[in-house]
Amino acid sequence: MLQWIKDLYAEFTPRALKAVITLVAATGFGIFVWVSSSPEQVSIAVDAKSDDGEVSVNQAKIFVHITGKVKSPGIYQLDSGARVFDVVLLAGGFTKKANQASVNLARAVTDGEQIVIASGGAPVSNSSNQSFISLNQSAAGTLEDLPGVGPALAGRIVDWREANGGFKSKEDLLNVAGIGDKLYSSIKDLVTL
Repeated sequence: MLQWIKDLYAEFTPRALKAVITLVAATGFGIFVWVSSSPEQVSIAVDAKSDDGEVSVNQAKIFVHITGKVKSPGIYQLDSGARVFDVVLLAGGFTKKANQASVNLARAVTDGEQIVIASGGAPVSNSSNQSFISLNQSAAGTLEDLPGVGPALAGRIVDWREANGGFKSKEDLLNVAGIGDKLYSSIKDLVTL
């Protein structure tokens, strides 16, 4: 077997050997990132350059639409893993009329998401015994705290979220079987993305 390895090594030029080693290293790194990235998914792009043996890793880009009470609403490109506060900063920050509690600034954003910053008059719970429930992060048991949402409906909300890559807007709740206009109206001001 040792002779077989020597014969194989002799057939490769140093340049081809570097390319094979680079490819193996890039594949190993990609598998490491994939395995270690749960529960959050991390997207990266790996470019293997066989000419000089260097490997470059670029974090994937996402696009997020922010609207409402920010100084420069629009569509912004960010690195995957960005948070709502990153988008708000890119949009120039909140306006004076913004209700800063209308969004969870620490929440991770997803590609294609729309973030709406409400005005100061929008209903926000300031009491210590009630807070917003995150559609994209809450477990089914937490979703059951919403009025009219039982275990079965909470499970369908979680299933829809997983099947569709998360909620992009509160209105996506209307796509969940069992949520109609009446129920949506009663819970829309109690949830956040």
